[in-house]
Amino acid sequence: MTTVDDRPEGTEPVSIRARTRALRLGAAIPLAIVGFPFLLGMAFNLIWWSPALGGPGPNPCDPAIDGWGACWRPEQRTFWIVAAAAGLPGAVCLVLTLVRIFRTGRWWPWPIAAAALLIACSLALSQIP
Repeated sequence: MTTVDDRPEGTEPVSIRARTRALRLGAAIPLAIVGFPFLLGMAFNLIWWSPALGGPGPNPCDPAIDGWGACWRPEQRTFWIVAAAAGLPGAVCLVLTLVRIFRTGRWWPWPIAAAALLIACSLALSQIP
């Protein structure tokens, strides 16, 4: 079927304007430059603090002798789980930010979500030690 102008009926290809593409690149490139090393550091910290999931272990410490930084506390497990639960979706949102740069449609939620989740992961990780 055709329209009045003898064009085929259906969807027309949509392209992204140059100004919009520049705006997307201007937001995504700095986020990626900062975000990926940040993610690597957070992954290292999650691996480093993974013993917090297991509990105090066979030799519980005395905070008066060892100091609070050396002792296992129950909230460490909670902060580790929160950090992991925010870090993984943050990594996915960061990748989707880069994937969606040249596609049409809504793009802006991905970098905002990536930044918010990575900040939440960082704040949770800072509470573990």
